[in-house]
Amino acid sequence: MKNTNQVAFLIILIAVAAATLFFVILPPILYGSGRETKTAAPEQVVQQFYDWYVSYQGNPLVDKAYQGNEPLSPAFIAHLDDFTRDGQWRVDPVLCAQDVPNAVTAHPAQVSGERASVEVTTSFTGHRLTVELAKAGDAWSIDKVACSR
Repeated sequence: MKNTNQVAFLIILIAVAAATLFFVILPPILYGSGRETKTAAPEQVVQQFYDWYVSYQGNPLVDKAYQGNEPLSPAFIAHLDDFTRDGQWRVDPVLCAQDVPNAVTAHPAQVSGERASVEVTTSFTGHRLTVELAKAGDAWSIDKVACSR
């Protein structure tokens, strides 16, 4: 009887180990963990940033909410900090406008190595700007906004 209990225990132990191996350990090894993220295209980075920016409740420049925004390069954050220091600006340097548009559209990027530029249009007639990005590791960061004249 004692040997039968030991054999049954070993069978259960082996079954649990096999189930753990096949259902918990092997799938991430064979098929990936599902945590890999595809690098967002430059125009996606720009669109997501501007969607956040125009829907922000308040003024992201005055509140300095842009400082914690990942897609902005440290150099661009420093530029915005310098720009907003005196608080007497006439045009928002991110929107290249005085008012907030209802819609912002990022168009397909022009990529050249580790740099990209994305043309952005807004709901204001004829209003366009160019957003320049730099590749930082595997991600794109907004490095400059050039207002069209």
